[in-house]
Amino acid sequence: MTPIRFEQANIVMRAPANMPDCVDVHACRVVCNGMPVVVTAWRPSPEELVKINLGEPIFLSLWGGAMQPALVTADNPFIAAENADQS
Repeated sequence: MTPIRFEQANIVMRAPANMPDCVDVHACRVVCNGMPVVVTAWRPSPEELVKINLGEPIFLSLWGGAMQPALVTADNPFIAAENADQS
């Protein structure tokens, strides 16, 4: 998966200098229901799309000693928020 820039991005999370396989990631920092949230967008490669379409899992790896709440979705959270605001 490749991190991509998206319209709502308002910060760039810089890759640590000591992690050569890590890349900068465009992100959007927002507050949702009183909680800070960081949203990023990722585009799968053609090879990854084949695996996804075959039902293979998507793995999420987070560095550190604990797992923070995370959401992996194909739905654009900004469109969902706009629709909720219009209701």
